[in-house]
Amino acid sequence: MKLKLDYMEIKFHSMKINSRGGVSFGGLLHLFLLATLAMLIGCDREKEPIPSFITVEPFELLPTDFGIHGSISNKITHADMFMFDSLENRAISLGVIELPATFPVLEEGSFSINIDPVIKANGSSLSLQGYPFYTRFSKTINLSTDAPITVKPTTTYSEDAVFEVVEDFEGTGETLFSVDRDGNPNTFMTRSNSDVFEGQTVGRVLLDTANATVAAQTAGLYDLTIGTAGKVFIELNYKTDVPLEFGLIPVEDNGQESEPILDWYVLAKNDWNKIYFDITNAISSTGSLRFAVVFNGQIPYEDGKYTLQQAEILFDNFKIVHF
Repeated sequence: MKLKLDYMEIKFHSMKINSRGGVSFGGLLHLFLLATLAMLIGCDREKEPIPSFITVEPFELLPTDFGIHGSISNKITHADMFMFDSLENRAISLGVIELPATFPVLEEGSFSINIDPVIKANGSSLSLQGYPFYTRFSKTINLSTDAPITVKPTTTYSEDAVFEVVEDFEGTGETLFSVDRDGNPNTFMTRSNSDVFEGQTVGRVLLDTANATVAAQTAGLYDLTIGTAGKVFIELNYKTDVPLEFGLIPVEDNGQESEPILDWYVLAKNDWNKIYFDITNAISSTGSLRFAVVFNGQIPYEDGKYTLQQAEILFDNFKIVHF
């Protein structure tokens, strides 16, 4: 610590000398206060650390085999990130951050940055999850306080991911949701080339005040078991004028259906959106191994009348994914 007293004048003549030739208590106190003040003012301040800055752009999902995984549409909203210093053998957590993001890091030098894709399970910001079927992005970066770093992460579907069903609503014939559950032959899903998301056609249901409700399920039954990774998801692109309810119907070996498990919802959406339904707990809570998927929708009815004269429901890229 460096004392800078040259700018201060300590006036010893102001101190009183006692009868024994010593300095009075008041004089000592005066000297102590002046010296303390000089030390506080004169101490060189420690240099505040200067951070390096990292910008992480949104994830890009790259194709590996369209014939297996279908569309590469995605909604990766966040990233779970950490850096690893191989020289000191230490990991530095950066946390879960919404993308894109720019943030400071009090580090310099070479690091491996590792970024896991994170999605909003069931469309909820309260259910951020690392999506197990997307791969981690890793890259070596060199952090410097005078050179900001930009990282453009990419991911692919995992090689171990199993696609139980991939429905892109292309082609002809019946759609995936061809089993009527509402008893109304006028409410069913067809293929439409109007307002498509990808490709040439999408699945479409049209409702009106005379046919205000739809309930349909998949024609096929899917063998779904909880693998070692313990995750099963539904992926779907959708656009809808009305709220929708989604569920699973457990089916016994003798064909007997149990009550639907209706645990997933989406609100009306004017633009195309992507949703990831985590159906793991619903599957594990039943003793069934086979399931059908069901959805319900209805034009809202308020104050004695329907809120819409006509409503459209559009689906694309329906998938069931597990390990």
